[in-house]
Amino acid sequence: MRHTTNPTRNLLNAALLAGLIAVGTGTALAQVTPPTGPVLGFGQISDAVIQQGYTEIREIERKSDKLYEVEARDSNGMRAELYVDARTGEILKVETRGRGKDRGQRPMR
Repeated sequence: MRHTTNPTRNLLNAALLAGLIAVGTGTALAQVTPPTGPVLGFGQISDAVIQQGYTEIREIERKSDKLYEVEARDSNGMRAELYVDARTGEILKVETRGRGKDRGQRPMR
């Protein structure tokens, strides 16, 4: 038995394969691409931190286009170093130091 190729069928298979690759690549890129948006300003970061219960903001430092570092006090009066998402204002990490004001804490310098 002799096998013959059908040029129309080969062309159709190639087009279908190319379409599947294009769709798969687009889906993969959509999942890998991080969300983008405008970077919040210092005032907006300050407001976001206050809304999340922190007071006495001492310093706000922009570390990158994705991160701010903020020095403030938590609800117990303890000094805290906050790592804040520059696009959303979400607090990503909190490091507390020292004792609270009600325990004889000296003011931040």
